[in-house]
Amino acid sequence: MSTHIHVSKKLEKLIKKHITPSVGDENTAILGKWNAMVFYVNRRKNWLLYNPKTHYCLILENITAKDLPNIREKISQELQLQLTVDGINATQEQVNWLLDEISFHSTDGDRSALGYMNQIMFTLECHLDGDLYHSLAQINTFLNDSIFSLDGASKYTNLTKPRKEMEKILKNYLASGQENPIDPSHLN
Repeated sequence: MSTHIHVSKKLEKLIKKHITPSVGDENTAILGKWNAMVFYVNRRKNWLLYNPKTHYCLILENITAKDLPNIREKISQELQLQLTVDGINATQEQVNWLLDEISFHSTDGDRSALGYMNQIMFTLECHLDGDLYHSLAQINTFLNDSIFSLDGASKYTNLTKPRKEMEKILKNYLASGQENPIDPSHLN
């Protein structure tokens, strides 16, 4: 299983040598695919990673060229840290297992994911200028605690939060008292 991260065209230009060609019917990891885009705050490059399955966000701050050779480890470490901040217990070893074999691919044209990511970017712009949140990490926690509808933006019947959706998935695969995750074949 591989974790696919589909990057925007702007981010693809920055990490061109890390992009691998997409193969249609590969197995994706437990969390599904991710989408990523680059944005700038005070002339510093930041990445927004978004999981369409759970609507969970991860912001990687101040990514430089020297970070790119170890970007997979950085993503794994930042996800574990964000999960901890959001109250989801997962060890670094468990997160490494969840993000097994991260691979970057060119954009997949997922218009729904792009729409949510654009909404997140608008939220980031609004909150960065205000006095309520002082860092991208605080905004990231706010985004993962925001309400959305599982039925789509036009219906407000099945409301939940990205943090709760991520927690549901992780509870199925991570045993709280064990260091190693539960093999998915043993769950059924």
